Amino acid sequence: MAFKDIAEPKQFCKLYALSKKVELVVVKSDKNRLRYTCAADGCPLLLLISGDMTTLGYSTIALYFKDKLQSDPTYKVKQMKADIHRVFELNVSEAKCKRAKKEILESLEGSFEDSYNKLEGYATELRSCNPGSDIVINLSKETLSNGKRKFLRMYNCFKAMKLGFKSGLRPLIGLDGTFLKGKAKGQVLRVVGQESNNSFYPLAWAVVDKETKRTWTWFMQHLQHPLELQNGEGLTFISDMQKANWCRRWGKCELKKLLWWAAWSSFTEEFEDQLQEIKEVNGEAGQDLIHKYPPKAYCRAYLDTVCKNQAVDNNFTESFNAWILEARYKPIIGMLEDIRVKIMERLAAKEVVVRKWKDDGFSPKSELLFNEYLKISKVCKVSDNGDNGYEVTASANRHIVNLREKKCTCRTWDLTEIPCPHAIKAMEHKKMIPKKINSLVL
Repeated sequence: MAFKDIAEPKQFCKLYALSKKVELVVVKSDKNRLRYTCAADGCPLLLLISGDMTTLGYSTIALYFKDKLQSDPTYKVKQMKADIHRVFELNVSEAKCKRAKKEILESLEGSFEDSYNKLEGYATELRSCNPGSDIVINLSKETLSNGKRKFLRMYNCFKAMKLGFKSGLRPLIGLDGTFLKGKAKGQVLRVVGQESNNSFYPLAWAVVDKETKRTWTWFMQHLQHPLELQNGEGLTFISDMQKANWCRRWGKCELKKLLWWAAWSSFTEEFEDQLQEIKEVNGEAGQDLIHKYPPKAYCRAYLDTVCKNQAVDNNFTESFNAWILEARYKPIIGMLEDIRVKIMERLAAKEVVVRKWKDDGFSPKSELLFNEYLKISKVCKVSDNGDNGYEVTASANRHIVNLREKKCTCRTWDLTEIPCPHAIKAMEHKKMIPKKINSLVL
């Protein structure tokens, strides 16, 4: 066994003698050596403890953990120390492990440079194995004129992702960027769609030096034609800029909650009520919100009804950040390969899940939302208001439902294409089945 100092085995021997009900006799004791025998007659026990002159150096630790850190750069110093103790029963200091980790990461710097040198070959292989995919690498024109090659940016969009978006995803695109964590600095820009169960759907990603208007323009120009985005008509683009900037100044718990209620408002009167509540808590915050952040950019009451989205946050793009966290520590080819494999595995896993959905074809999230609306509809009151028109009262609000046009003045039905509580109440009043409303000709 190994111990961190001479005091530790002394304590160990005392506990051992106490638990075994034996007496150990100290024969030798100094700063570097301990020797014990057993006091019992005829017992052959001889316990020798001395300083280990072959202690584990940081270079040996670095050699042992090199492969581990190369595959998982998030591996922590405390984990290194714990694993050494578990495998070798040795106690080493955190400082020694920290120095070993630093040596490993510095040695891997060459791997980062080598990865960029091999990037064009990697891109060629991707195009060969994924026909129809868009893999674009830009080199610095300035360095090329001097006879050198310097990586500038790279764009990735696989054919399968393009087909998936055009085959049935919502016309919703989330935009976000995140920093690289390894030796090579830069950012990963990504464009994410949203599938029918509200989970993120990776569309395309790019590695750039900085997140700027120029790099985003370059990114979106490459995306525009393959996804048939035209000039953006009929599409909803979402980022987290508006929310973040207001919350940096006014993000106290109560104001933040009221902001979300305002954003979730589906009709203008409801938004005005929520805005008034914000002003009552803090008048300056309310004025700042309405004057600097146009509600048409974040409030459902002012959004068009093409997207059929159930949320106003950018969480589904943030999920992609966490999803590729470990990959962002790796050299560029290792990172891109991690992302590619994770997406491939994700698509296969999602297909298995979707095949288990009920025969009616509703996604679990849509089913859950419908059931919530169904509960709310129980407290609504309805009265006829002409051909296929109904007036439905819920709490202090009164809304007009038109079953023929599949609309309600609360706009929830229009925004999600899932019948709102008022529509459900009107359908039940007319002896209709709310879930089958989209298949009926009224």
